[in-house]
Amino acid sequence: MAFKHEGPKVLLTEGINDCHVISAICKHHNLSEDLFGLYECGSDEKALKRLSSLLKRSEQEIIGIVIDADNPNLTAKWQAVTNRLQKDGITIPKVPQQLGTIIPASEHATKKFARIGIWLMPNNQLDGMLEDFCIKLAAPAALSFAEKCVNDAKNSQYTTFSETHKTKAVIHTF
Repeated sequence: MAFKHEGPKVLLTEGINDCHVISAICKHHNLSEDLFGLYECGSDEKALKRLSSLLKRSEQEIIGIVIDADNPNLTAKWQAVTNRLQKDGITIPKVPQQLGTIIPASEHATKKFARIGIWLMPNNQLDGMLEDFCIKLAAPAALSFAEKCVNDAKNSQYTTFSETHKTKAVIHTF
């Protein structure tokens, strides 16, 4: 399934896994597919570039962006978002808001800006990634088993993941 929504309400993501997780959460909570479309950008940098591009469109109503805070950390990632939006004349809080950062639609001189929502995975407060978010949703017993499998595979030298991506290995095993 391709996630390349072009409508006036869009949620930008780094990758396809983000789209699948967000889509599943929306389905679980019976949220209408008409609320917004998903756009998989391919990386956090491409998501930020797409954000800038969409800000130039006058028909854009809402732009959301979900990116991992792990590269290299939440503070640096927030600064990258801040820098990108400030280039476009948008004021942004100094730190991400705990429940997600929402910047209301506004008009500045000859520019009209869409409402912007920002979420840094896993929880807008800690370094991490999509898998750190997903791990909180998983059934503890099954998660424990998946972690045991990953540890056994690592101890037997069957793995290639870095220690920083162990959570990815565990959640994908789950």
